[in-house]
Amino acid sequence: MNKIGDYEYNPHKKLGNGSFGVVYEGKCTKPPQSLVAIKVVAKGKFHVPPGPLSSSNLVGIEVKILTKLTKVHHEHIVKLLAWSESNIEVFLVMEYCNGGDLAAYLQRNGVIREGTMRLFLKQLAGAMKVLHDNNIVHRDLKPQNILLSHNVMRTPQPSDIKLKIADFGLARFLESGYKAGTLCGTPIYMAPEVRALDKYDGKADLWSLGMIVYQCVTGKTPDGRVPVIPRSMSASLRNLIEGLLKTNPNLRMNFQTFLDHEFLREDDGILTGVFRLLNLA
Repeated sequence: MNKIGDYEYNPHKKLGNGSFGVVYEGKCTKPPQSLVAIKVVAKGKFHVPPGPLSSSNLVGIEVKILTKLTKVHHEHIVKLLAWSESNIEVFLVMEYCNGGDLAAYLQRNGVIREGTMRLFLKQLAGAMKVLHDNNIVHRDLKPQNILLSHNVMRTPQPSDIKLKIADFGLARFLESGYKAGTLCGTPIYMAPEVRALDKYDGKADLWSLGMIVYQCVTGKTPDGRVPVIPRSMSASLRNLIEGLLKTNPNLRMNFQTFLDHEFLREDDGILTGVFRLLNLA
């Protein structure tokens, strides 16, 4: 076991790869010894010299962003519990999510029905509002960076699941009115303006979210281009996806329109209860 202050992790229990780092299962060594996720980042990948971490490099920015978001204490954003560094590595101790990620959920369950998509998207919308309100662009939204958590012993139903946005390794602060120009992210979820090396803002995250929603409800992995949206989709969901996937960011749905969208306002309470009884949600 590798020890980091009040925490330790097993280097043989790898949970996955984050941006420029590896994530391991760990635990707090103090009672009640709860599980945590520990991201280990090699400083060499960021050209960070030995010594105190600088907030001007990517991993320093990640720590700064996570610290700010953790203070907000939003239930759908993964929390930073602690962090430390050695001469060669940075250790980020994160909240542990026991349900894996959305990519694995899609692989197990296939297409997500609209009622479940609404439940999930309402959660993500709350998290996206926090990012927008704090002038943060994630820049790598994808199913692998959306984690799932639940507290039931049985197989969780959709209403038992909490989604949490994770991995802020490529995120940055971007004040209103300013735009970024760095090419980064995962190509199939990357907004057209990012791929074209044009200037972009937080609307690039909305494109990525639109691609995620499309993948969830169709079961088709996007290829980066505007996908063909099935006619069988409800009018409100179709309108939402079309609005998020406008190639021209000036025509793309803005944050407030997204947050106020009809698809998110519709009430699936009764239908969700029926789905749970039939195990169809």
